[in-house]
Amino acid sequence: MAHPIVGLLVAVLVVSGMPDVSHTLAAQEAPIGVTFLDVGQGDAIVIRAPDGRFAMIDAGRGSPLRQLTRLGVDQLALLIATHAHVDHIGGLDDVLTARPVQTYLDNGTPHTTKTYLELMAHVERLDVRYLQAVPRRLLLGGVSLEILPLPSHTKEQNDRSVGVVLRYGEFSALLTGDSEHEELDFWLDGGLVEDVTLLKAPHHGASNGFTYAFLDAVEPELVVISVGEGNAYDHPRPDALAAYTSYADRVLRTDRDGTVTIFGYADGRYSVVLGDNPYQEGIPAASDPRTEARAPAGSSTPGVTNAAGLGGLLSVTVHADARGDDADNLNDEYVVIENRSRTRLGIGLWRLCDLSSRCFRFPPGASIAPSRSVVVYTGYGSTDGVSFFMNNGRPVWNNNGDEATLFDSGGHVIVRYVYEEE
Repeated sequence: MAHPIVGLLVAVLVVSGMPDVSHTLAAQEAPIGVTFLDVGQGDAIVIRAPDGRFAMIDAGRGSPLRQLTRLGVDQLALLIATHAHVDHIGGLDDVLTARPVQTYLDNGTPHTTKTYLELMAHVERLDVRYLQAVPRRLLLGGVSLEILPLPSHTKEQNDRSVGVVLRYGEFSALLTGDSEHEELDFWLDGGLVEDVTLLKAPHHGASNGFTYAFLDAVEPELVVISVGEGNAYDHPRPDALAAYTSYADRVLRTDRDGTVTIFGYADGRYSVVLGDNPYQEGIPAASDPRTEARAPAGSSTPGVTNAAGLGGLLSVTVHADARGDDADNLNDEYVVIENRSRTRLGIGLWRLCDLSSRCFRFPPGASIAPSRSVVVYTGYGSTDGVSFFMNNGRPVWNNNGDEATLFDSGGHVIVRYVYEEE
């Protein structure tokens, strides 16, 4: 294994390894394809450059080879392991065994697990160029992959996830591994993140995988959450979902949408294709009617009845059916209140009540920022101005139907949300 290149001596590396077919694809307005594989609770991303070359970031917990075959991946110019946790690197051994890999890059932070040690021994045995994640720009055909610096003051794997900014003309994506607050703040404070078209939600939609300051900087139009159905971590968390939906035109999740492919065009447009074989009918051109256009922002919420005045600026939705026994999982029962206006709305001393008049009163000075949401959980916790807690010891919202009514400080109805058992 070659020694990692440290520092910025090599600022740009051209990764190759596939025949150049750009002349045929250019005639089709060829996009970049960014595919988020449905690998359960884990990450696996395949990037197809317009010239036909492939890169991959992480590989989930198990083997992704069947999915790679469907995508037509027979070799990889670049393989990145964001960090050494098994839900990201568990499938990499199979990839290295079955597909030629030109360049392998990781965070350079050792781990003690058997999975990591066997993987690195495999990389050592193979004729693979090894790179450590230092600031550099990798070129894959017409695509630039900028490797972000890692915070040097921590060795914690999540907060040393390899961050990648992908650029193809006016289309851009930020791919973040399992970054948590420490790394996100490090990038933010260093001015290393800016507006992107697409954001891969850090850490599977965990509460510690976003901040509003970070989202203010990246302002994603699309967010994709790689997450497993019924996972033990309750990812994605409701406060993260509320934040992402406040910013993005569309939030996609592999647990509900399956494999998700975003086609990005050099003029900044994008389209979405769901399913395991997005290339089945060929590589879509920008004008291809098969692909979905951008989802409209601010679509109406079913079940909401608005009163006069501020009602048209606020919406309320209820997540009543917690995972498992509601009484044992009170903070998976919650209400999301969204401010759809362009100004901050004060909700101090307002009340949120169910049909039986069990109410939560917001503290003085509480407010909702423009185009943001707050979440009111049934159970216990401490507010941070975005997450509020009713501090109730038993469920509030009936699974078989209820009403959530938001009253202002004078007792006037602002919004009423009515739902029935599904």
